[in-house]
Amino acid sequence: MKKDVWGRLREAAERLYTTSSSLSKHINALEEEYGVKLFDRTKRTISLNEYGKIFLPYARQMVQLQADVIERLEEKKANWGNILNIGAGYRTFEVAVEFRRKYHIGLNINEGYDLKGLLRSGECELAIMINEENKKGELEVLPYKTDHMVLVCHKQHPLAKREKIHITELCDEDFIMLPDSDKNKPSKLMLNACLEAGFTLKTVLRGVVGSQIVDFVAKNMGISLLWGKALVPIMRDEVTTVDVEPATDIDISICYMKNRVLSDAAQKFIEFARSNPDL
Repeated sequence: MKKDVWGRLREAAERLYTTSSSLSKHINALEEEYGVKLFDRTKRTISLNEYGKIFLPYARQMVQLQADVIERLEEKKANWGNILNIGAGYRTFEVAVEFRRKYHIGLNINEGYDLKGLLRSGECELAIMINEENKKGELEVLPYKTDHMVLVCHKQHPLAKREKIHITELCDEDFIMLPDSDKNKPSKLMLNACLEAGFTLKTVLRGVVGSQIVDFVAKNMGISLLWGKALVPIMRDEVTTVDVEPATDIDISICYMKNRVLSDAAQKFIEFARSNPDL
């Protein structure tokens, strides 16, 4: 009897890369801890009894939990101190938050306007850019999402109830805009749209970022032109948007220097962002 039992234990022990005596001690320790026998031993077999059958699914869960813990800890070790530098010409806060939550990789977001310069110097590995034509062919340009320009105004503004408005109707309005710069592509696109309509924006305030502009509009200090999708997470109850004609659409891309080997963090960010264009 003893020979048959130990023979089967030896087979199990070999699969677990241990010895039959060590495996037997572990089984005895479990049975002692829980106060019941988990196996029935006969002359030729050793098998789970009714207590063992109850214990088995929990044992499998414990093994899986241990494997999950090890995987998460190893992932944390691999990403600890790993910082991905990104240049942003379009709102990236929400995708950055969700990316960080999933991968535990740090992000340093530079909202400067010379995004190509940041890529060339290596200060940023990736850049989220608007309407990038890549005339010099030095960049890899990956489509990310599209957006369109909208009027942003207080809900008490006379234009707030309109479904659409022609841009020429805005010629006498007080505007709150982003900083004016030749390298500020969002501002240039909006200014050019007005110039093509035959007037120059009357700017009374400037905000550093879109959320600050929305705050000014919420205080009824003027109106603005911003991007519809980028506005969604920063809208205020006092503020609404109106579509502007003719439509000014933009293409947002994720860019990086050609012939530059991307880090694992950068590759993960590209995959994550392009899989979640609504963030």
